[in-house]
Amino acid sequence: MLPWGDDYDLTVVRENLLSKANETFAVDDRVSHFVHGLGRITAIDDRYTTISFDQAGVRKFLKDVVRLERSDVPAPPKPKVSRAKAVKKKA
Repeated sequence: MLPWGDDYDLTVVRENLLSKANETFAVDDRVSHFVHGLGRITAIDDRYTTISFDQAGVRKFLKDVVRLERSDVPAPPKPKVSRAKAVKKKA
């Protein structure tokens, strides 16, 4: 007997996972990762997907292993960065 019941169909679970794994993403897509949260894909190559997360910074994942979901949540506004004013030297 399986812990989740005898009538549980594992083929449905497997197909669901494989369909999500085969989903294609493009650069600038908003995605959600179960650990790092929301982010934007910044680069994709043959092997790696690089994502800039809103809270966790930039992370690089193996393309075939990472589990992502599309997100409709917009990116937070970027904070305005002010430069330090130059100090004039007294003569």
